[in-house]
Amino acid sequence: MSVALDNPAFWAAVAQIIIIDILLSGDNAVVIALACRNLSPELRRRGIFWGVGGAVSLRVVLTTCAALVMNLPWLKLVGGLLLFWIAVKLML
Repeated sequence: MSVALDNPAFWAAVAQIIIIDILLSGDNAVVIALACRNLSPELRRRGIFWGVGGAVSLRVVLTTCAALVMNLPWLKLVGGLLLFWIAVKLML
């Protein structure tokens, strides 16, 4: 499957992903700030650097894993059935 880089729908999807990523990364910043708040200024700078690096690395690795897993046959059906079971349990 090839992607035409001049396709507006492609760029709209990319923009949506970027906006969602920016919104979801706010909680990472809060957690890193809370973890580093009592450190000395030098250690705080290093903690923030490694925290941000770790957060970005984990996001890339986990997104790649999720994309690869989505290619497994019947995964969406199994996931839908699990979500249905959880919804039924919540309703009861």
